[in-house]
Parts: sequence; C-alpha cells; structure tokens
Amino acid sequence: MDEQLEGNKRLVRQFIELTWNQGRHRLAASLVSPQFSYQASMIESPMGLSGMGSLIDSIRDVMDDFAVLVDDLLAEGDQVVSQSTFTGSLRRPFMGFEPTDRIIALNAVTFWQVRRGSIQSAQSLLDSADLMHQAARISHVANF
Repeated sequence: MDEQLEGNKRLVRQFIELTWNQGRHRLAASLVSPQFSYQASMIESPMGLSGMGSLIDSIRDVMDDFAVLVDDLLAEGDQVVSQSTFTGSLRRPFMGFEPTDRIIALNAVTFWQVRRGSIQSAQSLLDSADLMHQAARISHVANF
C-alpha cells in the first residue's frame, strides 16, 4: 500500500511540474484520465485538461518568473493532497491586478483523485484573501 501511495504522490508532483512549471500540457495528458476535471475556487466552472492548459498558459504569459513550489504532499487511499505556493511577478495586467516587479505568492491546497495510476480530478482551494492583501500592499507602496 505504501508503494501505491508514494506512486500517487510522484504522479501528482510530475503533473504539477509538467503543467504549471513547464507548460507541457500535451505530455501531461498521459498522466490524466480522458474525463479529467479541474476546479479552482477562483474559477466559475470545472474544466478539462485543455481548459486548464489555457489557464496555465495565460498565467505563464503574464508572469515570466512564474513557478509552483510543492510544499507538502499527503496521500491516503485514492486521494493526494498537495499544499503549494504559486509565485511570480506580474509583467502585464491580469485578472484586475496591475503589473509589479514584486514577487507575489498564492497559497493553494489541492485535492487530487488518483485511480489506477491516472489522475481523475483536482480541486484547488486558493488563499484569495491573502492575495488581495498582497495586491493592496503593492498598490499602497506604488502610490508613495
């Protein structure tokens, strides 16, 4: 059982690296089921891998130094939970945020469903309140 749990964690870590950090969505397709679904707390409706890839590409396009750091991974049964930090500095306006040379960080917890070596779904809870506080501090500093 421990070997399966470790394999599930490796699969999730590899998926995060290929998609969020490298933008290699086609390669990551081999890690997910055809019915893969992604939902995030700041996004209105679930999306498949293609929609998730478009979202990731748009973020990577406005943040040249964008990276996702996996802080922790826990596994139990068919579920993996990742705690991650999304970091980068905005080079162009995005989702109501203005460009800045300061690094912003967004903390997230994602619940992954893994079955038979394939990721079925992921649901991310993003710390949007902290992100708003960071944006306010950056805006306040910029106005001085």
